[in-house]
Amino acid sequence: MTEPSGNANTRQAFARALWDLADLTRADSSRRSFRATAYRNAIWSLDDLDPGLETTAEEAMQVPGIGPGIVRLIQEFRETGSLRDYERLHARYPAESGRIRRLPRVTPAILRELKDVAGVETWSDLEIAVDSGDALLAKGVGPATLERWAAVSSLWPSGRALPAHESWVLARTARSHFERILRAPVTVTGEVRRVTEWAHTITLVVAGEVSADLVRSSAIGVPESVDEGSVRLDTPFGIPMEVRLATENELGTALVSTTGPEAHLRLLDLSTAAPTEQAVYEASGLNWVAPPARAARLPPDDLIGVDDMRGDLHLHTDSSPDGRITLDELVAALVDMGYSYAAVTDHTAGLRFGGLDGEALMAQKREIERVREVYPEFHLLHGAEINIEPDGTLDIEDEVLDELDIVVAGVHSSFDLSEEEQTRRVTSALAHPRVRVLSHPTGRRIGLRAPLRLDMAAVMDTAATHFVALEANGHRDRLDLNADLAKQAFDRGVVLAANSDAHRLAELANMGNAVASLQAGHLPVDAVVNAREYEEFLTWLRG
Repeated sequence: MTEPSGNANTRQAFARALWDLADLTRADSSRRSFRATAYRNAIWSLDDLDPGLETTAEEAMQVPGIGPGIVRLIQEFRETGSLRDYERLHARYPAESGRIRRLPRVTPAILRELKDVAGVETWSDLEIAVDSGDALLAKGVGPATLERWAAVSSLWPSGRALPAHESWVLARTARSHFERILRAPVTVTGEVRRVTEWAHTITLVVAGEVSADLVRSSAIGVPESVDEGSVRLDTPFGIPMEVRLATENELGTALVSTTGPEAHLRLLDLSTAAPTEQAVYEASGLNWVAPPARAARLPPDDLIGVDDMRGDLHLHTDSSPDGRITLDELVAALVDMGYSYAAVTDHTAGLRFGGLDGEALMAQKREIERVREVYPEFHLLHGAEINIEPDGTLDIEDEVLDELDIVVAGVHSSFDLSEEEQTRRVTSALAHPRVRVLSHPTGRRIGLRAPLRLDMAAVMDTAATHFVALEANGHRDRLDLNADLAKQAFDRGVVLAANSDAHRLAELANMGNAVASLQAGHLPVDAVVNAREYEEFLTWLRG
């Protein structure tokens, strides 16, 4: 069990123990563990209990998220300072199973083998075992698995860090938690606000007259440092959390300074407290800069923004195997968001877990026509996200593609091809006359899957030649293209598309992340094809 610092109160120490128990409980299950989820959820309820957990069972169970099972664990921890379930599971699994189990092909049996025969307890132990080959001693681990583990391990930065999709969930949960506990508005700043690929700290700014004691004693972490108006917490979540307390008069300065980065802050005058971010920039003789675009140099005046987006070209309904939105729900939401056009692009049959074949796409076309009659002012395009086969062909026949308004193509399999094979595969697809958008071009998933081995210059030049847009995908585990590649593509004459790739209604907000990647690359509005008004967009589409 990870030991909290010596000044932890009982509530903080129990929260860390509960987090570690949740990790090992998940490790012990080959499927989703509802018990582990209950443990993790309960951590956010502990601040409603006494810091010493000196609360009766009846009082504790009045708190949402705390039931008889958590009460039993609280009582055991108060009496013994440990948890029997943790000790039992730790005897079988590595202490840092929570991180190790993210690797591909890791099962409970392999976790046990790694501990028993290779002495793996931590992520560092695993890296050593992979480098030395000792991990091959574990039953079920072969050279191919070892190669994949090494590839994923190489994606992670040194030190404590979380990938964008995990840090965003954590930051959002922490914001809601502290707003409830402190009864004050809380803003997420720092790396999460800038939509960086990795976060090393969760940074929050609390507005108003709030006591730092409430933060210092929170179950969410043990204070690492306490400065005037700021508390840094050592959390069990994998990275620390910094909570900045700001009065209304200094809120703007606090938001700017905690959002960073340092190179950008050197452009600003932060010597005088200001109530808004705009006031900070005005005092420095500058216009406000969107957080993802904050860097050592200023972005162009015509920087792309979320409000510039006119349509979304990559959307999934429940006709996709992993889609959870009905067509009617999707279009109603898009209209409410103020878009003037959008493309429905469900998965096709060549996907590993299935999708629409030609016949199903033609049936969907009739559904599209029905919805168009309900929203005559909205331009609903019928498309599909076609799979690019390893040989560069598409998984839907040309006569069906000719019936679609837009074709989005992407790589969803055979990620391990050589650079030559992968580049030939993608450029062949880009040369197809019906393909208009390349989805998530590098295929990477942050911290989970390395980018495809591609000659990106060749991909970009082929896209420019055939007027195919490269996508900035807004899923936080993708953020693909990233800012650097998006800028390179634009400089080589490639048009870009910012898309949500939404499979659920809440994921329509992914558009903000897609735009953030382009803002970080300091790209202008005219770089993005779906920032164009419909008639201009249609001219490009029919290009």
